[in-house]
Amino acid sequence: MTLPRTLVLVNGLAALGSAVACVIGLVDPAALLPSGSAVTSSVDVYARLYGARALPLSAVVLYLLVTGTRRGLIPVLMIAGLVQAADAAIGIASHAPGMVVGGTVAAAIHLVSAAFLARGTRVNGPARLSE
Repeated sequence: MTLPRTLVLVNGLAALGSAVACVIGLVDPAALLPSGSAVTSSVDVYARLYGARALPLSAVVLYLLVTGTRRGLIPVLMIAGLVQAADAAIGIASHAPGMVVGGTVAAAIHLVSAAFLARGTRVNGPARLSE
């Protein structure tokens, strides 16, 4: 069974958006900071740490979507959604509206998609969460 086209499209765009923001932050950390913030060595380290997490996670999401691989997609979308929710929370604390909006939208896309796919996936044995 193939993945719904809309699900692939919106999750792919969310993953690409995260990857693009990451690359922008790696190239120019000041571009993603609140206005007037200084780029310190700590900011540079944070940008690289973000890159070490965001780029591989985006790549895995995109791979699973492009190949139509359902196995593993639900937990990967859940992880991606939770990570984006954490980014949104960091954006709130940092007064970075772009992080808040981007993280919230991406989190909603990934988590709603994971829930949608989980409803159509039968899980046998003790791993079933509804039992």
